[in-house]
Amino acid sequence: MQTNAVEDQTIALAGMMQAVRLVQHLAYHGDHGDQTAFEASIGSLFVFDAPDTISVFGSIDGIRNGLSVLETILTGSSRAPKDLELARYLVTMFVITKDFRNSSEMAGQLHDRLELLAHSYQKHGVDQGLCADLNNLYRETISKLARRFVVNGEKHHLEDMDTSARIRATLLAGIRATILFEQVGGRRWRLLFGRGKYLAAARALKHRHEKGDQTEKSPE
Repeated sequence: MQTNAVEDQTIALAGMMQAVRLVQHLAYHGDHGDQTAFEASIGSLFVFDAPDTISVFGSIDGIRNGLSVLETILTGSSRAPKDLELARYLVTMFVITKDFRNSSEMAGQLHDRLELLAHSYQKHGVDQGLCADLNNLYRETISKLARRFVVNGEKHHLEDMDTSARIRATLLAGIRATILFEQVGGRRWRLLFGRGKYLAAARALKHRHEKGDQTEKSPE
């Protein structure tokens, strides 16, 4: 793997990890916990012709949350149940995305509907109405696959219509990031053999983000 390829794949992996972290937080707490991350993940669904990989999420800041989660998972520094749950979610994301990509009709349907929803996103941003529309889109497409994404959490949050809508919208963003990972040459098995390279790339991206923040604050 070349360095630029590793970085592109790391960005996509961070997008995947960010999506599953947001889903987890919604399921256990009823909120996404990070507005910037949530908006960047949902916004990625409406980026159809990005000039480069990072532009799918707007900037490094758009995947800052995901980079931190990815670093934790790759280092294996935490054996906490919720971190192990995230690793399971990541595997499930690969499985469901594979099933989705094998259905060209479903992929075309989802893409067409996202293009229609893009106007609403551009006009109103990531609001309750958009999440409701994305929720319906998920139920009409991904939910019809043989294998399902099972989310653990607090029952009262999972049964809340607004929270469940945001969860399904974020799962769509996770599938978007998984497809992106594969488009830039990523493969699931490379997570085992290229772990060190992905970890180094994640840390380098975080450092660039932190350095950028310091540069912006320096004139004060």
